[in-house]
Amino acid sequence: MTSGRDGVRRIGFNAPGGPGLELEVLARGELCRRDEASLGEPHRTEFHQLMLVDAGRTWHEVDFVEHRLDPRTVLWVRPGQVQRFGPPVTGEMVLFTHGVPASSSSELALLLGDVRGGPVWHLEAEGYAGVREMARQLRLEAGCASASADEARRHLLSVLLLRIGRTDAAESANGDPDGIAARFAAEVELDFARTHRVTDYAHRLGYSVRTLTRASTAATGLSAREVVDARIALEAKRLLAYTDLAASAVGRRLGFSEPTNFGKFFLRRTGLTPAAFRRTLTR
Repeated sequence: MTSGRDGVRRIGFNAPGGPGLELEVLARGELCRRDEASLGEPHRTEFHQLMLVDAGRTWHEVDFVEHRLDPRTVLWVRPGQVQRFGPPVTGEMVLFTHGVPASSSSELALLLGDVRGGPVWHLEAEGYAGVREMARQLRLEAGCASASADEARRHLLSVLLLRIGRTDAAESANGDPDGIAARFAAEVELDFARTHRVTDYAHRLGYSVRTLTRASTAATGLSAREVVDARIALEAKRLLAYTDLAASAVGRRLGFSEPTNFGKFFLRRTGLTPAAFRRTLTR
């Protein structure tokens, strides 16, 4: 475990059993027993977490948004998102790193989280049963130590992701059949603190700004400009919430040359000044 630049505890993938395919399926209670004291505190992981809720009700906070989790809920927390666990419920956890599943365009869009339905889907009984069955199959394969078993787990995970992508709530993943919005989101993730210009990302990816905007809007409901701004605003919230950096220093870290420009940007995006946002966290 380490702390990131924003002061949030960072957890790497460290499943029992040593090196191998970075994929694990376990009961939610088992995960909580490993690190019960700190899961309720803000932290981020370097791997994906799928939580399947079979019974009980709880909440789970992801990047300042508290999500209600009921039976037949699927929660997907992506690497780097800041989260806090609520009270325990009965269910399964599927943990995996980014390189485990095959990367079709549909899966890539889901992996990056740029679909309107995520990170929570409240499924009908039939849809949840299909997702739950794939998790069960993954757990059954977990005890087999062989190259063929690893390949089987890769395919089972791919089917699990595609089943999630097929649900009505996640149907917007199909709005990016060529993976343009997903690749754009990946570039923004890498470079949002250095450049805020959509034209820079368009040039790097070999598309026009219009193409990026059309693909992004279809897949996420946000224009390309809004995707960049939303990512900057999220990081600003994280830095203001979890570090003691002055607002001016936060702005500089995020690529704003003048503190007033950062203040205006943050107010426009959140409706609060940086100082007012910090005060909301201490109420």
